[in-house]
Amino acid sequence: MGILHNKKGIELSINFIVMLILAVAVFAGGLMFAAKFFGQAEQIRGSLDAQTEKQIEKLLDSGSPVVIPLSTKEIFRNKFDTFGVGVLAKNNGVYEMIVQYSEAYKADKSPISANANDWLQVPLTKQTLKKNEKGKFLIGVSVPKTAEKGTYLFNVRVDYKGDLSAEPPIPALEPYDNPLQFIVKVP
Repeated sequence: MGILHNKKGIELSINFIVMLILAVAVFAGGLMFAAKFFGQAEQIRGSLDAQTEKQIEKLLDSGSPVVIPLSTKEIFRNKFDTFGVGVLAKNNGVYEMIVQYSEAYKADKSPISANANDWLQVPLTKQTLKKNEKGKFLIGVSVPKTAEKGTYLFNVRVDYKGDLSAEPPIPALEPYDNPLQFIVKVP
């Protein structure tokens, strides 16, 4: 009778170990799936969508040196969105984008005192382009929970830093084109 009880105890222990291994494997698989899913979402968040890229291409084909296809977006508090800026290079050289908060106002046109420069996420500010090449910049805007309801204006300027290696040297041009503006509406 002692041997019979011993076999049941061993069988129970083996079943427990097998179930524990399966549970750990499923948990690890779930973590890997979540990491991959959120990693891809973060990658998408930091790049231009295909529609914006097409709009930039179309506007640059018209001959405009600097373009913002969608210059007004509604972004809710605690949300993130992106703006695309396109540059058509007239000469070889470095093109630099400068983005700055300008002003904000409420629906009744009264000013909002805020510093929305903290909202900006600009991963790339300089690009080296060849003549007639089209460059694309990305501007991320992350509206904080504490943002006041209203309209926020941001200025975008692209400077051409020149090409000293060219014969004759091409001087810098600041700004490269008329400064542009994009608008964030916080509902």
